Amino acid sequence: MNKLVICMLAAVLAAGAGCKRNENGSTEVMSSDEMVEATQQTTEKATAKTEAMTKQATEAVENFAVTAEDVMNDLNQSVEHVQQKVAAFDKTEMLAYADKYKDVIADVKNQVAQLTDQVQNLSITEAMGEKGKLLKAELSKYTGQLTGLKDRYGVYLEGLKAFGVDLSAYTL
Repeated sequence: MNKLVICMLAAVLAAGAGCKRNENGSTEVMSSDEMVEATQQTTEKATAKTEAMTKQATEAVENFAVTAEDVMNDLNQSVEHVQQKVAAFDKTEMLAYADKYKDVIADVKNQVAQLTDQVQNLSITEAMGEKGKLLKAELSKYTGQLTGLKDRYGVYLEGLKAFGVDLSAYTL
């Protein structure tokens, strides 16, 4: 992203200066058509470079496969242990984990919502019986997972923040 800004700034400065260097080393003022063409060429090069960098970053994240099981395994570790693990990660690894965490948290939230609806729709006798106890236990399990996942997700977000990543895409 920073390279794109620098390239665009260079294009604007080159076009704004309106000068070109001749083969003998002297400079002369460019015509408006030449300035437009120079600006377009610089913009096209900057765009192509940015697209290549974006593709490379996307492929790197895709090639670093994080599974839902990897995310759920973090629940078996303390937040402090996850912090230590994340400290050794590079930006690509953190992005991959953060993306998978977001997906897993969304799935667990859906489970919690479904179980909450089921518990609320139980009759009084069902709520007091075995069915109610099982649903409440399962709801408690998923609620605990959701809390733990959010705590650990925060560790990854802090790591991404340290790399200067815009976190707006990672809100839950």
